[in-house]
Amino acid sequence: MAKRKLNRRQEWRIQKIQDERLARSKNKQQKISDKYGQLEADLHRGTIVSHFGATLDIEDEATGEIVRCALRQNIDAIVCGDKIVWQALTQLTDDEQLKGVITALEKRKTVLARPDFTGQMKPVAANIDQLLIVTSPVPELNEGLVDRYLVAAELSHIKPVLLLNKVDTLSAKQQAVLQQRLQVYEDIGYPIIYTSAKSQHGMDTLLSQLENKVSVFVGQSGVGKSSLINALLPDANIKEGEVSLATNKGTHTTSVSRLYHIKNANHQQASLIDSPGVREFGLWDINKEDVIHGFIELHDHAQYCHFRDCKHLNEPNCGLLKGLEDGTISEQRLDSYHRIVDSVEDK
Repeated sequence: MAKRKLNRRQEWRIQKIQDERLARSKNKQQKISDKYGQLEADLHRGTIVSHFGATLDIEDEATGEIVRCALRQNIDAIVCGDKIVWQALTQLTDDEQLKGVITALEKRKTVLARPDFTGQMKPVAANIDQLLIVTSPVPELNEGLVDRYLVAAELSHIKPVLLLNKVDTLSAKQQAVLQQRLQVYEDIGYPIIYTSAKSQHGMDTLLSQLENKVSVFVGQSGVGKSSLINALLPDANIKEGEVSLATNKGTHTTSVSRLYHIKNANHQQASLIDSPGVREFGLWDINKEDVIHGFIELHDHAQYCHFRDCKHLNEPNCGLLKGLEDGTISEQRLDSYHRIVDSVEDK
């Protein structure tokens, strides 16, 4: 097909739009220069390692140096793990720690997000390889919350790993009971690690799991996320919270996300993002139809349902109900699926 020729007015409109975009870009750059001084022409790449309101610390890709930068106003919601482009200032500002300005955000490989107090989705961390879902005997293991994290991980294409912390507080009988409760997850292929930050039990296994990956710990407050990071990084001095005797829930201790690097005895590096704890993962921005994709074993059986709009309750020839009957699907997981579907608002 011949390429359609633009008339003179169309060419003028296209040129006008391009000129306006260029003018806006120059204006934004001038505002940065007015506020912070001139920027060097060279572009540098880096990773966000911490966020301090209007300024951020980045790790320069070429040198590994930590550089404090301001954020250009037209870039929104940058989080730990983000890959960015930055330019150095040609002269120091009043804030002598400020060395440059972040001018672009690179495309994210993955992003973990959760609703804020207004219900809008808010990024928590970016470019994550795996989500370590931390549980403990106290606060009590909550399979419903674990399933919500698993759905979030699966729909975000982030590998989930389950971790039971504080095993040093358990008798052999108590640990056997919790292992039995977690067996349903192991049966469908999720790795499970048993640790104690206090006694160092399982820490070598955890280090191996973290190698050459960017990971984030999530879970209820009080399950020991900060304790685990302190055990992995003794110099980090993360504040650790206590579990309330009245509510059996933990107190929030992490208020700012930060990316840490860990090196083991074999000099393999791991990256770990410490994010603020959440007691519930809330209602994320998904459709009821998407929930099934977060339950990997249920999704496999759903393709055998006779009806495309099967609700998996009492319909004939339901693949999930058949899986429940022959023991290949856990009743606990199916019930959890229905509870999550019921909690998701219709779009």
